[in-house]
Amino acid sequence: MRILLWVLRILLAFWNVTGGIFILHDYEKVASAPALSALHAPVWITLGAIQVLLALCLLLPGAKLQRLTSIAVAALAVISLLGISLYTRYAGFPGMLWGAIPAILEAFVAYERWPNSPKAQEPARS
Repeated sequence: MRILLWVLRILLAFWNVTGGIFILHDYEKVASAPALSALHAPVWITLGAIQVLLALCLLLPGAKLQRLTSIAVAALAVISLLGISLYTRYAGFPGMLWGAIPAILEAFVAYERWPNSPKAQEPARS
């Protein structure tokens, strides 16, 4: 299970870093899209920067940083849910899948990494 969680964390970090960099680099293009024009460019720039920082937190190792990783992945799930809500409101179902699948995976990783969850209490195997 640990290997699966690391693979998911790496893939989600890559997904969110590339998405955040795209938002930071082409925020005018993102803010002008019909489904995404509900938020102004400064909000998109802020969300892009937060997304990159949170994605980098997914790659932090160690038991002491487990809570930070859990909070970061839960926050990324919230950002994905924001994208889902914008797409369903303005564009409909097809665009919603781009945020739904990462949000489900991020929720799974957050649950598995949360310090008080039963899965997180398992002792480390040598």
